[in-house]
Amino acid sequence: MKIDALTKALSQFNYIQKVTSPTNIKTIDLSGILPIQKQLLHFNDSSLFNEDSIAIYQSPHLIGSFFPTNSKSLSLYIKTDDELTKNASDTLANQIERTLKYYKFDEIHYVGRIFAQKAYLINLQQEFAIFMTVSLFLVIIFLWLSFKRIYGVIVPMSIVIISVVWTLGIMSLLGKSINIMTTMLPIMIFVAGMSDVVHYFSKYFDEVSKGTEKSKIYSLIIKEVGFPTFLTLITTVVGFLSLLFSSIKPIREFGIYTSIGIIIAFILSYTLLPALLYFFTPKKLIILKQSNNRTYKYMHSNLFWIFRRQKIIFVISILVLIISVIGISKIKVNNILLEDLSDKIKIKQDFIFFDKYYSGVRPLEILINLKDTSRSIWDYEVMVELNKVNDFIKKEYNAGFLISAPNIVKTIYHNSFIDTKLNFPDSSDYEIISKQLIRNKKNKDISRIVSSDGLSSRISAKIQDMGSIKVNDHNNKLISFIKKNINNNILEFKLTGAAHLVDRNNEYMVSNMAQGFLFSIFIITMLTFFLHQSWRMVLVFIIPNVFPLIIIAGIMGFVGIELKSATSLVFSIAFGIATDDTIHFISRLKIELGYGKSLIYAFKRTYFETGKPIILTTFILIGGFMSLMLSDFNSTFYFGFLVCITVIIAVISDLFLLPVLLFLIYGKKKKLN
Repeated sequence: MKIDALTKALSQFNYIQKVTSPTNIKTIDLSGILPIQKQLLHFNDSSLFNEDSIAIYQSPHLIGSFFPTNSKSLSLYIKTDDELTKNASDTLANQIERTLKYYKFDEIHYVGRIFAQKAYLINLQQEFAIFMTVSLFLVIIFLWLSFKRIYGVIVPMSIVIISVVWTLGIMSLLGKSINIMTTMLPIMIFVAGMSDVVHYFSKYFDEVSKGTEKSKIYSLIIKEVGFPTFLTLITTVVGFLSLLFSSIKPIREFGIYTSIGIIIAFILSYTLLPALLYFFTPKKLIILKQSNNRTYKYMHSNLFWIFRRQKIIFVISILVLIISVIGISKIKVNNILLEDLSDKIKIKQDFIFFDKYYSGVRPLEILINLKDTSRSIWDYEVMVELNKVNDFIKKEYNAGFLISAPNIVKTIYHNSFIDTKLNFPDSSDYEIISKQLIRNKKNKDISRIVSSDGLSSRISAKIQDMGSIKVNDHNNKLISFIKKNINNNILEFKLTGAAHLVDRNNEYMVSNMAQGFLFSIFIITMLTFFLHQSWRMVLVFIIPNVFPLIIIAGIMGFVGIELKSATSLVFSIAFGIATDDTIHFISRLKIELGYGKSLIYAFKRTYFETGKPIILTTFILIGGFMSLMLSDFNSTFYFGFLVCITVIIAVISDLFLLPVLLFLIYGKKKKLN
């Protein structure tokens, strides 16, 4: 009785076209003189409960749809208006939730776009605040450990916070809202912008501690740090703009607005930051810089350790690459609709419930067109062919909520001729059924399945969210079955529907990101060649930065992290960020050599001047991206995790492998002193 009352209550809501429930499902009986509609479940008469139960569980099309495999629950199917706005979706979701609470059922599970969308948005809003808070906290700690003064925390933080605020302001003016991608945008701007600030900040206090006049420091920084930082801006922006290759609008917008934010941070680093430092430079911070020699001693010993063990570093690098390539061969491209959400979120638990006790909630849609327009879908020969496909889908996919023309025919046959096995009728029995169906072809339930001209039809079902890899296996078996067993001169079948499009889009996304990654490498390669006029220098630049990406791809293969839209973003973005340290190292080395220093001395100065900022910016990057690992969205978690690992490997590569590669090139050009 409560289910029937709930069904009637839900049917009154705006935006709901129809509510199909076990209490209002009708079956058609053609065994008499006139067609009779019979009630499936006689919920008002308890004496018929046992008989109804037997009839229901002898009807395969009902199990996994409105009735579960364990017979301990019921499901309702709500058809809403198409293309609901966000406000309409939220209003309807809230109404349904309030109504369900009113009837006080022991346990409630609901799935569908309006509920998933609401869950996503609520979590996005919460995570936006969490990411900002945690990343700010971690970055503050790293800045404090580096500069040991409040000034050394407040000034760098103010620059990047202003950059984030201005970027969000630009987005707001242009009417752009927060989505799963833009929740990461402040973190991207924060960590990428902080790199410029730290390099400027460190160089400034290095010069002040040496006694360089304030009036000369700015021009010196522009010469020694400004140009390399400008190059890192270009490479980082190229990495984010490579996302324009994506076919997904939110990802393209993420690339555009993150690039804008990073450019703003760069401009502020060379306008607002110099002004702050010029007018107020704490003496205690200068003293701290003068007395901090422990880091230099460590880096000095580390550099000479590298020079003594160049062959070992090469051998280890090659072995790691070989192992990583093996891992790369294990990577799979997969897409699970709600895998993005953590299992602890209710909507994900509800989806799992339907996958376990019902047929699932992943849509399966197949469009059927007649090749021979002189025929009709209602022709017996055509319907027999469709029934073969219908039965194959039920068995192969373990499908539920299977809506098709053959299923309607078999249901009527089952009710009218007491066919407990739900067989397909012979031609004489079918003729009686088809006449009745054609007479009612404008009925909403029938017109959704067969077009009014009888030239096209569709099969719609729900299956488990098993992932695109397994679904593609089933799809291939279906296509193979159709080619071998169906008269292809009569019918044409086409997989369609939202889930199929999402799967294809994920594959396109991975392909697009690969194009974007190659675009990043091409642009940065050309830039490197233009600056150094040497293909050997191009290799020296590219190798230490591609090296971490190969390793991270290998880790993904070994650990089982599948390649999808979110994880494919890592490569272009991480490549753009990882090149920053390489640029600073190479640029500084060239400056030192330009001053006429010996190769060994130039390496020492480069290692000391750039090493500490590189390590500090690495910790800041890790701190920022680690905050993403707190996300309830798996894609955000994996993005943060993979970028953190990439950044760690990149700094190791820059501090160990890069000096060896540079020493190989310059060692042939310059005689050691």
